[in-house]
Amino acid sequence: MLAFISWLPIVAIVGIIIWELASKERGIQRSIIIASIAFIVGLTALGSNFMQSRMQERTLRVTGYASKQFESDLVKWSLSLQKTAYIDELKDAYNSLSKDMNDYKARLIKAGFEEKDINIQPPTSSGIYSDYGHLTSYSVSQSLYLLSSDISKVERQALDPSFFADRGLLLQRSDLEYLYSKLPELKKQLIAEATTDAMDRAKEITGASKSKLGKLKFARAGVFQITEPYSTDVSDYGYYSTDTRSKSISVTVAAEYDL
Repeated sequence: MLAFISWLPIVAIVGIIIWELASKERGIQRSIIIASIAFIVGLTALGSNFMQSRMQERTLRVTGYASKQFESDLVKWSLSLQKTAYIDELKDAYNSLSKDMNDYKARLIKAGFEEKDINIQPPTSSGIYSDYGHLTSYSVSQSLYLLSSDISKVERQALDPSFFADRGLLLQRSDLEYLYSKLPELKKQLIAEATTDAMDRAKEITGASKSKLGKLKFARAGVFQITEPYSTDVSDYGYYSTDTRSKSISVTVAAEYDL
């Protein structure tokens, strides 16, 4: 209301100017004068209300942060065997590779792994060509996946190449991926902690400035960064490293409060 009253002198001056012009120009209708004054008054009130609302809208934006280190409780071991076969030996290569894979699966079961956790994939092959474009041989490969919660046992198997070396097998790929089965629950916990951290930061700021912290207007969680411990790797789309058994997870929460 006070802001509107401060505009009254300007409205009055504009009204007087229009009235004087109307007195000199008889063609101007009195209704046009009234409409012009009403229009000016309306714009003045609108501008006043806008300025007043902007002055009253005082907010504080803060960013909370939470992080935690944890240990993986699952590991996925992916390995691929590869053999090279001449054109007329492709069938024999398939049979030989299949036997090697099943023998290794039996070895894993004997070591104490569950058969349901071992998955052998269908074999694949690709042609090998000479510099002149002639097919000379085939490369045949087959993959096996093992998923287990006994991480140490899987690591021991993965680090023991004796089975493959004794049979002259080419180990094309051998990868360990460390996973965590309770990741959804951990993410919820981190979001709650980051939100609490945002509120604590807001309280510190308002306390130092002798202001009063109001209600939470909105909060938005960022993407999760799951990395090796003490890593600086980040991504705008989130990051999930499966390379190490020990991991670090972090997240931010952007929050806005009324003042």
